[in-house]
Amino acid sequence: MEFAMSLVFLVPLLLGVFVFGFRIIRSLQMIQVTRDLGHMYVRGVNFRNSGPVANAQTLATGYDLTSTGTSVVYLSQLKVIQQSDCDAVPGAIAGRACSNLGKTVFTEQLTIGNSTMGASPFGTPPLQSDSSVSVTDQAGNSQAVAGGFSTVLTLQAGETAYLAEMINQTADLNVPGFSGKPQVYARAIF
Repeated sequence: MEFAMSLVFLVPLLLGVFVFGFRIIRSLQMIQVTRDLGHMYVRGVNFRNSGPVANAQTLATGYDLTSTGTSVVYLSQLKVIQQSDCDAVPGAIAGRACSNLGKTVFTEQLTIGNSTMGASPFGTPPLQSDSSVSVTDQAGNSQAVAGGFSTVLTLQAGETAYLAEMINQTADLNVPGFSGKPQVYARAIF
């Protein structure tokens, strides 16, 4: 009888240890994937082409990094808007401040995988067809601002940050009503 009563507490505890343990393992694997893809991105690998995307999918084997899969990778480039950026906007008056002056903004964001799996916690910038953010949007569109990024890393004038993020929906590691949101997130900043 005592054993049966203790199982009421031990079974959920054991399930929790397994679920969260497997999520930690998955998170560590995803951190390695984001680091590897981030290193490739910083070194100039063009993920707009199908070859590097296929390499990314091979690197992330087991995470279904396809357009209908269970994972997504965001590769972003960020910088702090300076007065010279404001002056470079077509039709701008030299020396006039723009609304994003001094803020960290996206200059591009590439997506590999299924973007419906989740969005970057730093935001989704207004992208042109080549996955870049126009200079006009960088200077004046509030959606181009990388919200909360400055709490993670403070960029100085002239510095560029490269951000690799991965989101994986972990439906296989979900105990409804017990384990929280079935998602694992990893990032690497360069």
